[in-house]
Amino acid sequence: MTSFANINLPLKARFLAAADTPLRVGLVVLATDMVIEAEWAQGFAGLPIELLVSRLACEAEVTPEALLTMADQIGQCASLILPDVALDAIAYGCTSASLVIGEKKVHALLQKGAGCTITSNPFTAAKAALGHLGAKRIAVLSPYVAQVNQPFYTALQSAGYEVTKWGSLDLELDRQIGSMDVTHLPSLIEQLFAAMEQAPDAVFISCTNFRTMSLLSSLERRYGCYFLSSNQVMAWHTLHQLKAPCQIDGFGRLLARL
Repeated sequence: MTSFANINLPLKARFLAAADTPLRVGLVVLATDMVIEAEWAQGFAGLPIELLVSRLACEAEVTPEALLTMADQIGQCASLILPDVALDAIAYGCTSASLVIGEKKVHALLQKGAGCTITSNPFTAAKAALGHLGAKRIAVLSPYVAQVNQPFYTALQSAGYEVTKWGSLDLELDRQIGSMDVTHLPSLIEQLFAAMEQAPDAVFISCTNFRTMSLLSSLERRYGCYFLSSNQVMAWHTLHQLKAPCQIDGFGRLLARL
């Protein structure tokens, strides 16, 4: 019988140089989110970006009380993404929880868990994107209940934005948001604009579980103003901080002007 020692051929591994590795971007996603992974994968297609995801246990309801329960898990979930390999950036995919928990706390939890300095969340990203575009007068389309909408509205006002109109779907369950028919979005936007006397600088469509990115460009062509979504602004904010030299077409003017 031939021994293993006689047939074993020692080979030498070759490792990628740091300059040849893709950008590694971590993403902490709610267990109930049906949308963000697919939209980010679609947006980053063809780019030198490696998307690495960790799921976070959460309540089914989107209420302030339920959102707060996620705070203790954010750092732990971030730490599970390639624990022995440095990430270039990490993001937390929940707009309403970023607001309720607090942007600075979310940043600190992500930074500590993942060990990288560049972080993002949808609320911080939305403000950064609006500032980048010079948009001050905004309209908001939200799937949330009133208890979540009110602090969100107050936070936007406190940040210096004039909120001209707020459309709300009053959905309490995250699975309801993720299950919405995307073809109905133009009708919702039409109703929002019909209630406004003057077009805003931008419309922000909130929630990472709200399927919107593929329609942003067509909505911009129809209405003339910027259309932003939670997943779009967070993708832009992450790439903007990384100074990634890329242009992403088909998902609104924001990503096309990185």
